Amino acid sequence: MSPTLSSRSITTSSRTGSALLDVWIFFNLTFNTILLPLLVGTFFLSKKAKRHPTLVNLCITWIASGISSLLLFYAKRHVGPEPSKALCIAQTSLLYGITPMWSVSVFMLFWYMAISICGDLAKSMIGTRRLIFMLASPYVAQISFSLAALIMAVQHPDHVSRDYRVLYCEFKSLALHAMTLFTFIMCIGIIMLEIHLAMIAYRNWCCLRDAGKHNGVDYQFIIRVLTFGIFVALGIVANIILMFDSKSVAPDVYAAIAGSAVFLVFGTQADVIRVWCFWLPPPPAEPQIVDPAQELRRNSFWRRSEPSFKATYDIFEDLPPPPPPKDGLKKYTTRTAVDQCTVIGRC
Repeated sequence: MSPTLSSRSITTSSRTGSALLDVWIFFNLTFNTILLPLLVGTFFLSKKAKRHPTLVNLCITWIASGISSLLLFYAKRHVGPEPSKALCIAQTSLLYGITPMWSVSVFMLFWYMAISICGDLAKSMIGTRRLIFMLASPYVAQISFSLAALIMAVQHPDHVSRDYRVLYCEFKSLALHAMTLFTFIMCIGIIMLEIHLAMIAYRNWCCLRDAGKHNGVDYQFIIRVLTFGIFVALGIVANIILMFDSKSVAPDVYAAIAGSAVFLVFGTQADVIRVWCFWLPPPPAEPQIVDPAQELRRNSFWRRSEPSFKATYDIFEDLPPPPPPKDGLKKYTTRTAVDQCTVIGRC
């Protein structure tokens, strides 16, 4: 190869790496460390946009990943000379636990959704021990893989360098492919839960539609979760690419834009937008007959881990149903008729 062609190739590669680095920093900084903390703060502080802890935990894991991904940027070592070995080892250790943490947190969210969509609300209660397990599991995965990477990186510091990926420090070792395999297995489990969730949601919706009632499940949110599941499926593709081509930029691009997908799916719901745009007038309320037990179900979709919820639900469940509307006697069914639907409860 002539010197001219060689220099052109190096220049093109440098420009590509620089553009990819800009994308990496922009998405991690904007979505993972600015917008997602804003969303989590909204979930914590607002009374009108509460979410279940599994969803809040999912957002927190992405915030943690954004901070880990930008360690070189914060230290101003993302360009220029090679960073210190201590900084490189710290970042590569944290990053090798990120995708396992992501996959487990997403799996827990889908698991919670699969439990909550059951027609029998009593069976969908989330106990304290199960909730703690759901919230702690992602961080157990993170610590386990990060600790393993740290031990191997300290033993072989010469295998840790920023030159391998340009965007961040990487540790070259075939032993760490266990992280990729673990993430792949978790993603398969997520897809299976997604299919199960879609089938249950569709069957319940059809049954309750025929009965003229609904069980209080936010199906719009379920659609958002399933949409996010499609993004998870793309993650499986990126994982497979990484298994066979360690130099591919596809996994890095996917990791960079993952935080934006989380924010766009879960941060653009109507109640969240209304909290942020507080100056807008509230939507007009339509007069309707309210079934207390049904209203409790609707408002408590994200509250089923609260200790006081079950006792409150039992009180309202014992109340008689409201009188039928004047213009819909044929479509009116009692709670007993809906509960006897053969589809509800197949979870």
